[in-house]
Amino acid sequence: MFSTRRIKFLMRRLLRALGRATGTSHQIALGVAIGFFVGWLPIVGIQMAVAIVVCQIVHANKVVPIFPIWLTNPVTLVPIYSFNYWVGWLVVGGPPLSDIARVLGRMIAVQEPGPDVGRFETWWESIRHAFSELFSMGWDMQIPLWLGCVIVGAALAVPSYFLTRKFVDSFREAVAKKRQMRRDIRRRQNIDADIVFGDKGLGGGERD
Repeated sequence: MFSTRRIKFLMRRLLRALGRATGTSHQIALGVAIGFFVGWLPIVGIQMAVAIVVCQIVHANKVVPIFPIWLTNPVTLVPIYSFNYWVGWLVVGGPPLSDIARVLGRMIAVQEPGPDVGRFETWWESIRHAFSELFSMGWDMQIPLWLGCVIVGAALAVPSYFLTRKFVDSFREAVAKKRQMRRDIRRRQNIDADIVFGDKGLGGGERD
């Protein structure tokens, strides 16, 4: 579906957007970390809303969480949450992995909207269906799932904060250096032009 060239192009656009995001490097990195943590929680359909609220509370950038949250989508949800469940299962045990995979498959099952159903109603119904399936699990399945999501989300959030902050600082430093170089070049060009035209003006005055 995506060629290597296309993926590289999207990655460059993503990194450029990240470097140019508003706020300090701390605020941007914190937003990315929140996006990873919240995106890995089993709250399908409302991750972005929750991330924005958390970012507002801690004064983080409220746009950048969308990048990691997009990683948890209907295509990747089952393998990601199955892995999270497995991590929690290693800690507290629970039903076999095949059981959670079946529940997750039902969570993302496409619901056919009625002919007169609008977009908001369709979105709300998909969320209601996902949470209905989620909470239909017993505690023996809910506990390892949530525990694994918290563990994996935190394991991704912490390094993503430091890596993002370092990247943003380096990106902005490189941009500042390029701008300074351009200013220096223009300044030298202006000085050279003044010298050239100044010499011609002096020469013309002497001939007169």
